[in-house]
Amino acid sequence: MITSLNSTSTNANCNNSMDNTSDLDTDAPYSEVPRFDSLMDAINALSTDAHHPIIKSLDEVDLRPVSGGDINQASVLTLPNSKADLSQVADNNDQTVQNQSQNPQVFLKQNTLNNAPLLFAEVDGLCAIAATGARTCRPLAYGVDNKIGRSFLLLSMIQPYQGSRSDKDAGWYDLAKQLATLHKAVPPQPDKASINSDSVEDENKQTATWYAGWFSDNYIGSNPQRNQWTENWYEFFATQRLGEQTKLAFDNHRISRQILRQLENLQQKLSLYLPDYPLTDDGGQPRPSLLHGDLWAGNAMLGQADDYIGKDKAQQAVGYLIDPAVYVGHPETDLAMTQLFGGFSESFYEAYVAYGLTEDGFADRVDIYNLYHYLNHLNLFGSGYLNAVEHIAKRYG
Repeated sequence: MITSLNSTSTNANCNNSMDNTSDLDTDAPYSEVPRFDSLMDAINALSTDAHHPIIKSLDEVDLRPVSGGDINQASVLTLPNSKADLSQVADNNDQTVQNQSQNPQVFLKQNTLNNAPLLFAEVDGLCAIAATGARTCRPLAYGVDNKIGRSFLLLSMIQPYQGSRSDKDAGWYDLAKQLATLHKAVPPQPDKASINSDSVEDENKQTATWYAGWFSDNYIGSNPQRNQWTENWYEFFATQRLGEQTKLAFDNHRISRQILRQLENLQQKLSLYLPDYPLTDDGGQPRPSLLHGDLWAGNAMLGQADDYIGKDKAQQAVGYLIDPAVYVGHPETDLAMTQLFGGFSESFYEAYVAYGLTEDGFADRVDIYNLYHYLNHLNLFGSGYLNAVEHIAKRYG
């Protein structure tokens, strides 16, 4: 069973710095994401206009559906008023959403009751990314509404960037900075990992056992993503990434027995192809990174810096990491996935490489890292991804 946030908890822990442009009071209750048993209660909690009647139905709010996602039902919700200036800030399935109202807007994701763990895992991931200082979308409230039969997640809006090409290049550089910030941060670890240090500054210099994995299983798309803490990175990637998806594909008759054998052979040889974790900045022990986990172009966006929103001057683009499937592992896996489905701007890659988190020969490893996602898409969407899986299996298996 997929584990998620504690269903009996009223709040999810979340770092205050949900985005680098936030000016919220650090004493405000944004260090925990409130959980509600009613979507209407969650919406009303964001509204503070004393002259506005309590919202009792979604029919009373401006709820505009947006397209682009295949897992959640997404909408832009216009609030009558709000505790924070939410109009500036969107995780999104439609990157072209505009804030044309003076009233603040939030982004609403809904799903079935059974799929509530997908949304809860997203809250967990956004909070983890934010804790590193990387810029991401702010979760405002989440929960399960049995009355309407829906699970839900309310998120801050990101104003999409629509400026010049040169400023957009600056945004790609900033997105690379956000990813490097995520990858360079000391990653969360389970209690059993012994780090002989009393301070973050000294952790890199001490002998430590680093584990790949996460505190709970989560999702890659709508498929389960296993995250049992594992000391050996190659074992983790072989069993909980390639192994899980390979078994699912074979059991569902997506791949032949020959391809199965080739994929199993590859899993036994990963240490021949993949490098150890990168060294820390001070040349200390190799260390894994917190990963976004699902970093294709649809799960990152360029937004408009809030200092420029609504002002008649040149816009400034900044990068946001959204819709994560977090775990701790090798940072090259994130970079490899950015090359799927069209890839990112060359400006992004130029900037990221400068942070020293990749090693020579990375281009030869991209297909191995992305085999996980090809298998996942094969399992989710069918035979359109079979050729890619077969090509990689034959080349490396």
